Amino acid sequence: MLNPRIFVGVAIAAVVAAIALVMTAGPTLLEGGQISGSNAAPQVAPVMITVDEIRTVQLDSEGATLEIVISIANPNAKSAILSLVKYQIFAEETRVAAGQIGTRAEGMVDASNYYTILSDGSVTLKDTITLSNAGGAPEFWNSLELGTTSWTVTGEAIFNLSSMTVGQENIVEFNQEL
Repeated sequence: MLNPRIFVGVAIAAVVAAIALVMTAGPTLLEGGQISGSNAAPQVAPVMITVDEIRTVQLDSEGATLEIVISIANPNAKSAILSLVKYQIFAEETRVAAGQIGTRAEGMVDASNYYTILSDGSVTLKDTITLSNAGGAPEFWNSLELGTTSWTVTGEAIFNLSSMTVGQENIVEFNQEL
């Protein structure tokens, strides 16, 4: 009869070998790539951000509810993980709102509140903004009521390529007039 300690020893050795393999070449193996002698970071093309629209959902004398629609396209050959889109909305030259979609990971362990964008794919994100009418800026409220507001949206998107362990954090800024 064989000694059970031999089986336990072989199992432990296999686990240690698997951990060593993942630590040294894991991201490449997990993504179907080949191991090469180069440790060069993968080339990352910036995601393309388009603000599709800002529309008025509700408007009355107390305030307004707006909806912003943002599309993000991934031109990379691998999936991208979008963690955060921060934006500021301007009417003419006046900032009327700021917000964000998603969260930026902090620390080693954090909730997985991110968006995966497949290779050559896109995702559409929406956010709701509530504005209060305190009696100021009558020109803005009038243009909002008439639907003639000129919007400018600025911001940034933060993403990684394929996984949180591959590549580095990438930041893409955007500025668009509607």
